[in-house]
Amino acid sequence: MNRKLMAASLALSVGAAGVACNDLLVEDPRGFTTTDTFYPTGADLNSATIAIYNSLRGLQGTGAWSNLELASDQARAETREPNAGTRGPDYLDWDASTGPAGGYWGIMYPLITRANLVLARGPEIDANAQAKAYNLGEAQFLRGYAYFYLARAYDDVPLLLTPEEQASLSPTRTPVEQVLQQAIKDLTEAEAALPATWPSSDAYGVPTQGRATKGAAQMALAELYLWRSSFMKKDEWRLASDAAKRVIDSGVWRLNDDYFGTFRPANRGNREMIFVITNTGKDARTSSALQLLYYPRDWGIDQWGGWGLIHPTNWHLDSFQPGDYRKDAGFLGGGCSGGGQCITAFADGPMPRKYIVKSDNGATWGLGDFDVPLYRYAEALLFYAEAQNELGNSAEAVRYLNMVRARARKGTGAESRAAPADYAGPTDRLSLREAIYMERNWELQFEAKRWWDLVRRDGLERGYWARTLRANDGANAERLRPLSEHKKRFPIPTAQIVANPALTQNPGY
Repeated sequence: MNRKLMAASLALSVGAAGVACNDLLVEDPRGFTTTDTFYPTGADLNSATIAIYNSLRGLQGTGAWSNLELASDQARAETREPNAGTRGPDYLDWDASTGPAGGYWGIMYPLITRANLVLARGPEIDANAQAKAYNLGEAQFLRGYAYFYLARAYDDVPLLLTPEEQASLSPTRTPVEQVLQQAIKDLTEAEAALPATWPSSDAYGVPTQGRATKGAAQMALAELYLWRSSFMKKDEWRLASDAAKRVIDSGVWRLNDDYFGTFRPANRGNREMIFVITNTGKDARTSSALQLLYYPRDWGIDQWGGWGLIHPTNWHLDSFQPGDYRKDAGFLGGGCSGGGQCITAFADGPMPRKYIVKSDNGATWGLGDFDVPLYRYAEALLFYAEAQNELGNSAEAVRYLNMVRARARKGTGAESRAAPADYAGPTDRLSLREAIYMERNWELQFEAKRWWDLVRRDGLERGYWARTLRANDGANAERLRPLSEHKKRFPIPTAQIVANPALTQNPGY
């Protein structure tokens, strides 16, 4: 691809992340098509690789993020939200024609298209050998991550691995097992090819913040094997354990003493953040509006619609142990905005403050400058604890669970708190499983993880998904009615089926 074409491609892919929330979900129904493109130099290949990452920016868009948040039992929608579609996921109210449920398709297939081009054209380029190997490893990682995400959301999806296959206007759905085996292959080869850490800039002088490492590939493999072991009942706990342990044993990653400091722009690049979506806050193309989902409407920007959308459920707030810093400093019940507007108590209850980092009363909040976490070291510890518990090694599982709990006791790192204490409950498999899932609920709150946990645990304990939603977030009308099992999988977007009748729909839709 020549530099002019690459610049255009980069602008389009980054620009998609900065538009309004509904626009993020608009996609070209002929999204599998591409052009025969080549990269004549190593610098062009490097630019093409960086462009793949820009497709991930869609995950921090309103629909893609809030769909997972609101559908879980951890979060509920602002009661004053006027847009039924925006608050719809809180009631599991989606179908094949609504944007939020199909948005992951429109995010991941453009990513796959770009990755396929790099993987097809990259090997033939005469370029710096190490830089080229890293570029190909990045493309494999991102393609493997995308196919895992798609399979987790939709089950069977078209498996397209070359530009020629990508050009097909009528691909059919590939069995989910084949899709996931390809994801495993991509992630495994990426782990071997990627660096443990990047220098501050690559061989072409481009900053490397946010680019995939061995740790990112290991985290994706651990999560994939946990998904297969739980939701799909494949009993690959040992593989999940080994992948997570490689992250832990690498010595590259660690917990920050200050939990909330992990997410602050001043600590960008900290060793807890294994894989992130980077945001500079400089302009709309390099920023995130994600923090606006958690910005209190009472401070005066509710007229925008969708902002201030996400509140904790009562169940989530009540679930913490007394003294847990992740709760004590994690929510804002009232106070003054940067513009001096003071509210004693927010009308619709507390707001999460994990990503509230600007204090200008919303004036530039669309230019979020914090990195959005996709994988953190704390999750590696919990991945390992979960797998060890399922393997029958409860003492090892408790040891790593307690590492996360110990950090939660530290607060800012300068204090010593009494809670949460080390785990002292029953160590049978089911009890310890519950403790680990609850620790994930607290530790990874508002990182769009809880929905996947509810769905995958249902594979181990049939009915857990519906039973838990009903018990913990039953105030929502949809959840007071029988919960249909088909909602655990998202629908194939109607626009895709209209454009390609060879695609079939998921059952129930």
